[in-house]
Amino acid sequence: MAEKYVVIANKLELELKKMRSEGKMKLPSEQSLAEQNSCSRQTVRAALDILQKAGLIDKRNGSGSYIVEESKKNKTVFLITEDCDRYLSPALVSGLRSELASSKYVLKAFSTLGSSKEEAALIARAVSEKVAAIIIEPVRDLIPNANDRLIEDALALRIPVIYLNSSAGPYGVVHITPDYREAGKILTDKLKDSGRSKIACIFCSDSSAGMDEYKGYIGAVKTFDEGRCLLISHKEEKEIISGKDKILSSFIGNTLAGCDAVICQNGMIAHHLVSLLNKSGIKVPEDITVACFDNGYYSSNDSILSMGYDNDLLCRKLAKTVSALAEGSTPKLFVIPTAVKG
Repeated sequence: MAEKYVVIANKLELELKKMRSEGKMKLPSEQSLAEQNSCSRQTVRAALDILQKAGLIDKRNGSGSYIVEESKKNKTVFLITEDCDRYLSPALVSGLRSELASSKYVLKAFSTLGSSKEEAALIARAVSEKVAAIIIEPVRDLIPNANDRLIEDALALRIPVIYLNSSAGPYGVVHITPDYREAGKILTDKLKDSGRSKIACIFCSDSSAGMDEYKGYIGAVKTFDEGRCLLISHKEEKEIISGKDKILSSFIGNTLAGCDAVICQNGMIAHHLVSLLNKSGIKVPEDITVACFDNGYYSSNDSILSMGYDNDLLCRKLAKTVSALAEGSTPKLFVIPTAVKG
């Protein structure tokens, strides 16, 4: 159960927006708040300290506590991804920046290059600058992460944290993600409807997106055969993308024999797999169908069956969620729908 002062801080935060709309900028006195909440002035003072650290109020000696004017509130939003230049990210960054600008927010995008240390530094910077919100596209989000403590620090300071493309994460973060489990089922069913019955798969085992897709695949295949499934780590995914062929070559030789379709977690893996299949004399899609979840240009290859989501819709929902959270409102929960392309 939360401490009394935290409960009071939460209650006051909800009241600030209403007070501002009524033109009331000064909070009741500490004594009055203590009487309203049946607690000591020391408890009220601790609650007000939380709101002050979050940049929501100013405490003025001898005068009282005041709501911070909108013009003085930080309107910066941090977007933290593995790589801002990665082929999916530019459209996201551009679209989100445009959507946020309409509400007077400024987006700053940063790359971690998969480094937990760099991610920690960026989260700490966001906290020190008291940004309006933090959006993180986490890598290896199923692996315990020491940076969760920094996320908890941000949340304690009333800085909203949004996890993008992830269903995992510390308590208190908001998730904006496609329904990857349903997408895994839909894509598998699509392959079955086209006459493919021996369907293999490649998913990342330390990613919630990959494991959600895998669950959808398992639920949809007629007969589950673990021997057709390649579960890789984020490190192995990076090796594949960098052009190291050992993992995929072994998969083709030992697993794909007798299969007529394979689902890949993303277009980059699918692209490299198609290239190796062609070199092996296996025709795509005549001999085997390669499918993936993606929104990037790799999946625009006509030989790859892909499923994606509406990037513009994602950006609009992200911007609305940021605005609602930053203004102390509760955003509507929303799952980004997916659809097979073509």
